[in-house]
Amino acid sequence: MPLEIQIPNFNLKIVFLIHFIFTSSSCMGSWTSNAYLFYNSALIFFLCWSILNPQCQESLQLAIVINGVSFILDIILLIMNFPPSYSGAANKFAAATVILHLIVRPVLIYSQIKILEERGGNRGNISSIFRDNRTDSYEDIDRTTPPQASSAQSGYTFATAQPI
Repeated sequence: MPLEIQIPNFNLKIVFLIHFIFTSSSCMGSWTSNAYLFYNSALIFFLCWSILNPQCQESLQLAIVINGVSFILDIILLIMNFPPSYSGAANKFAAATVILHLIVRPVLIYSQIKILEERGGNRGNISSIFRDNRTDSYEDIDRTTPPQASSAQSGYTFATAQPI
């Protein structure tokens, strides 16, 4: 009989591990700017937050948004700062890792959206990622309005009203 161990947030932990490995290996070269480290650190922070607090959907939503923006920023980084051919092996390895990270990012964004759907935060379209999907409703108890009943249903009119 195989032993099944249930690890909570397993898929999200795999996404975190992939981002962590790619980010740390991409920063081995000297050609990446501090901005690359900043936005990937923000992504890793929000992934950690969504792992530690699975009831909070906002952290995973922010991670998805940062991951999407990071896709564009990675392209800009590669265009502007690609290491020259005479640079060392560390810079070439870091550039190759950024390219691999760029290729893997859409798959990771898709898996984050699926995780958000499993948590109940997304109903199948991208625009619902940004909506507030809380189930608890707010009831204003300070405002006292009597229930509105039509006169035809209850038979209450001014003619049948009793004096106070």
